[in-house]
Amino acid sequence: MWTEAAKALSRYEEAVLTAIDAQGYPFSIRVRTADYDATTGLLSAELPAAVAPVAGPANLLCHFHDEKMWNIRSVHVRGRLEHRGDAWDFVSTAFTAPSRLAPIAMIRNANASARRYLARRGLSRPAVDWAAVKEISRRARQQR
Repeated sequence: MWTEAAKALSRYEEAVLTAIDAQGYPFSIRVRTADYDATTGLLSAELPAAVAPVAGPANLLCHFHDEKMWNIRSVHVRGRLEHRGDAWDFVSTAFTAPSRLAPIAMIRNANASARRYLARRGLSRPAVDWAAVKEISRRARQQR
């Protein structure tokens, strides 16, 4: 089952492993995708003690886009972080092959996702200083 996940991950040199620390905060660390085991769905990770990881939900994420945010590709594997002896292992629990339509769905859902994020935190939509953004854009064009 994890062969397809390993194949998708192999297109990237590194993945970002995200898990929870002892205070309940998420942390992220880069891991080598070549270490992902296609048979078991395990990926051993060296985690610095300063991170204070705890066993629990985790995920692997790889993504790519060019400098203009086009050609978006991503891979996501859900799992758990487990402490085994002296090592930490990411144990895969779910993988869905990336859809070619995923970037379109992400763009389409971005506004609603942002609204939910702000609502959960009781925040209002931030104001954007469009004049400053346009000035930065103008300066960048001049420097080309």
